[in-house]
Amino acid sequence: SHSIALCKMAATEEKPEGEAPGATKSVDLADTESLKVSIADALNEQDVVKFTVQTKTTLDRFPKKDFQVTRTHEEFLWLHSQYIDSPKHAGYIIPPAPPKPDFSQSHGKLAKLQSGDSEMPQEELQKLRQEIQSEYLAAFQKTVAMHEVFLIRLSMHPHLREDQSLQTFLEYEKDLSDKKKSGMEKAKGALFTAMTNMVQGDILSTTSEPEEFFARNRDFVLHYHKIISDAAHASEVKVKARANLVSQLSTFSTKLTHLGNTQANHHVMSDVMRKCGGAISTVVAIEKKLAAKEDLKMSDLLRYYRDDANAAKELMVRRVKAHKEMTRTAKEHEKAKLKGKKVIEAQSAATQAQATYEAITKSATTELETFKKRRMAAFRKGLIHYAQCQIKQSKDEYALWKQTLISMKEITK
Repeated sequence: SHSIALCKMAATEEKPEGEAPGATKSVDLADTESLKVSIADALNEQDVVKFTVQTKTTLDRFPKKDFQVTRTHEEFLWLHSQYIDSPKHAGYIIPPAPPKPDFSQSHGKLAKLQSGDSEMPQEELQKLRQEIQSEYLAAFQKTVAMHEVFLIRLSMHPHLREDQSLQTFLEYEKDLSDKKKSGMEKAKGALFTAMTNMVQGDILSTTSEPEEFFARNRDFVLHYHKIISDAAHASEVKVKARANLVSQLSTFSTKLTHLGNTQANHHVMSDVMRKCGGAISTVVAIEKKLAAKEDLKMSDLLRYYRDDANAAKELMVRRVKAHKEMTRTAKEHEKAKLKGKKVIEAQSAATQAQATYEAITKSATTELETFKKRRMAAFRKGLIHYAQCQIKQSKDEYALWKQTLISMKEITK
């Protein structure tokens, strides 16, 4: 599945210098085998998707070794917020929260189908039904995959997997509704996040960075986030354009076939139009598959790593803030020593701030290196799969039109 593929990417490292370029090796996942999380099933009830989260573990802190719970999207957001809000995770890249399930496109076409039942030809109605089913299934599979990726990344991370909130999410059998945020809190949170994202780049770019490693990563991530955001937008536009092409081709195929069926007095022309309409109908199926692959292999990949890059930015912002806090408390400590007042309290605050900054710096170094490896492996795999889909689609269409031309020559003899 797409989710398993992303996790394998996340667990892939490059060979050190001196080994063959492009070769890869796997991280030792012996410990990650002790906690396996997956989404075994999902059910959409009136636009509320309920995910069945299954856990298999050998860890002693879990009373059961094989269990499952039902969770909604809002509960996934609750879990994400627990990691974001916890100071002990300040030095780590928090996996992006999964996107909200979106079935609006299918619902729009369903409304069109219901309103046009009596006006549309039966063949066109059948095609629209199939199109709706196909789009709904693709959207449903995608939302399941992205929610599963979020959980697997948490469960595979040696630090993040130890959080009590994750254990609560995985084993608490009742609804977490009492722990979820209200609508007003979510609205305030969304506004705060938007404002925070606006100033993050300014904080990073305007703050002097003495360490070469972090200065280099800061410059790269800021540029990378902008580029990948533009690429994600361009990919979404391309997917929509192909979907529009598929829709237009489907309509043209239906009308051309219908026109061929009405030209009974012109046998040859009637056969040609029906044959061409049938070929275009097959092209629609091929293009539809490619559009789904583009959305899954490219658009989703770009959106995911856009959000992951933003998570890396947030990590570096937290480090900058920790450095400012360390500097502030150090100055306060010096002032306290000069005044001879509250020296112990000031010294304790300065020591704690320094320890926090050093801990964030240490973990952030490893996190940013892992981010690079995960990103490179993911894009390499995604681009290869996308290219393979394009090649297969081109071959299928070439073979189809070649056979169609042969058939038309036979008809017109």
